[in-house]
Amino acid sequence: MEKEWDVVEVLRYARHDWLNKLQLIKGNLALNRLDRANEIIEEIVNESKHESKLTNINMRLFAGFVMTYHWNNHAVRLDVEVLGELKDLSQYDEFVYNWCCYLTEALEKYVDYHAENYLSISVCIEEQGIRFFFDFSGILTDIQKLQNKLQCYECAQGAALVEQHMSEDEFSLMLTIS
Repeated sequence: MEKEWDVVEVLRYARHDWLNKLQLIKGNLALNRLDRANEIIEEIVNESKHESKLTNINMRLFAGFVMTYHWNNHAVRLDVEVLGELKDLSQYDEFVYNWCCYLTEALEKYVDYHAENYLSISVCIEEQGIRFFFDFSGILTDIQKLQNKLQCYECAQGAALVEQHMSEDEFSLMLTIS
């Protein structure tokens, strides 16, 4: 699965992330690209809001996975958004974490490492259940093998995986939990 992080490592990586973001802003300001600097600031604010929501739904394993994913060398860039009224989703944490590990490991096998590969995860909290949308854009090297691998995953009781669309450069999956 994923690496266990100690406090010093977490702080070191978090500081490195923030310095990178500040350098992007500073560089754009130095080049008098005020619009781009403002866009970067808005992206940081938006990302921080979604990370805050993610930590407030009590899915510690899933949140830790998503928030530290890019600290390792991966061929897929990952982001998350949380939509709907926040509530305690801790009972789904281990299942969703394991599914995300399985999905990202499968993706790593079947993406072109030279392409920009991007996976967006949307957590939609609704009264009738929870839906997780996984939207990928990039280059897949073997769609059939990826589909076969994803179909082999056993969903927990009350969960269903729905493939909405898959092509060489994108796919959409929905995981529903009721």
